[in-house]
Amino acid sequence: MQQLGAQGVNDPHAIIHRMMGYTPDLHKIWVGTSDQQLMALSSEFPGFYRYALIMEEASEAERNKAARPYDGVAEFSDEHKQQAAQLLVTAATLERGYQAFRGSGNLQVFQQQVNELGRLHRQWLADLDSFKDSLRDAQPKALEYVNGAFGHLVERIKQLAG
Repeated sequence: MQQLGAQGVNDPHAIIHRMMGYTPDLHKIWVGTSDQQLMALSSEFPGFYRYALIMEEASEAERNKAARPYDGVAEFSDEHKQQAAQLLVTAATLERGYQAFRGSGNLQVFQQQVNELGRLHRQWLADLDSFKDSLRDAQPKALEYVNGAFGHLVERIKQLAG
């Protein structure tokens, strides 16, 4: 959240898009900690509280809509949920990695790690394509939403990978 603030990303909608890759890990924290631990996290990391509040407000707004474009779309199977979560986690890893190397200013020093990140990026794209292929026949409407959600991540990571 601090990094997004430094980049001038303050709009809740933009924050949600930029933090999408972190959602599975943040969800684990949210559901796997006590209220006291969450209060301590929020106190130590004000950005965590702000993100949680943004997500809570977005979730409430979504619940209160009369209709949503994805109404009627079958829920993902457990396998698809796990694949989507892993793709999001890997996307976050790629974003953090590329940002760290770009921030260092000297990519030559980290060329081996940058090459490994490139390999992970190519594997992630292949895994994403496989995931989409598995949805193509079973849930064509769900594929539209996956394309939209992951499309933002693909573009952002591509830009960071330069």
